[in-house]
Amino acid sequence: MDIYWIADKKKCGPVTVPDIISRVQMGELSPDTKGWHAGCEQWMLLRELPALADFLREKPAEPDKPEIPLPEDAAGEESLPSGIPEGAVRVYLPSATSRLLARMVDISLYSALLYTALYLRQVPFDAALLPSNPLVWLGYVVLEALLIYYLGGTPGKFLLGIQVRCVGEGELTLGRSLARSCLAFIGGMGMMVSILPLLMMGFSWWHLRTRGMTMWDARCHTLPIMFKPMAVLRQFAAVFVIMIAFNITLSCMEPWLEPMVQQVEQQSPEMGRVLRSMMPPAQK
Repeated sequence: MDIYWIADKKKCGPVTVPDIISRVQMGELSPDTKGWHAGCEQWMLLRELPALADFLREKPAEPDKPEIPLPEDAAGEESLPSGIPEGAVRVYLPSATSRLLARMVDISLYSALLYTALYLRQVPFDAALLPSNPLVWLGYVVLEALLIYYLGGTPGKFLLGIQVRCVGEGELTLGRSLARSCLAFIGGMGMMVSILPLLMMGFSWWHLRTRGMTMWDARCHTLPIMFKPMAVLRQFAAVFVIMIAFNITLSCMEPWLEPMVQQVEQQSPEMGRVLRSMMPPAQK
């Protein structure tokens, strides 16, 4: 998301959310500087902008600072200075689609790893081991928190060139990483219950597109960033990994197919007949 601001009665920008946060932390900008981004009806203080409020709300405002009037040509975008200091490290915000892909890579890899282990140990079918049980994903939550704390990302994020950094107050501690993973599991994955994952992923995608951040990043003062623009090849690689991991999971769960259908038939004979009609001929 692009952020603009007013300096010396001139419109400056655009820069990204991490750029603005970094400038405020270094004292180059004040939280009371006038700013704007897409979706705002008027110029507002930086600390009041929807995309920045959760990061700058704790910053003290400078006393007796005169308000800078909005310049007459502020709505134009011609000849806008970038305002990026010389030698500054350029960072980019991953798109909502890229972050969703990274999440799907992590989910599919965890599923493939879990059900491969169960398959090799020849664990018999148990409804408690199905992906619809939230307890199955507790290991995912803990593993994600550990990877972010120690390495700054997960396999899906590394594949797409994304790193998680802490912004604002505090450091990226293990507790903060675990809190972020728990909130992402609840608010972004719907605890993998029924159709909640689809609903929550869609809502989180919309929230990220409109506000520039997810609910868990706003709460934990974290922000996924990239040091290079997203390459299309990385996205294709992510889709390929998801497909491979998904097929591995299905293959490992194949011995459970018959008892799963039998259990469904006991609860709903009509649904059981539908599922049995979809089974391979050799397993009917």
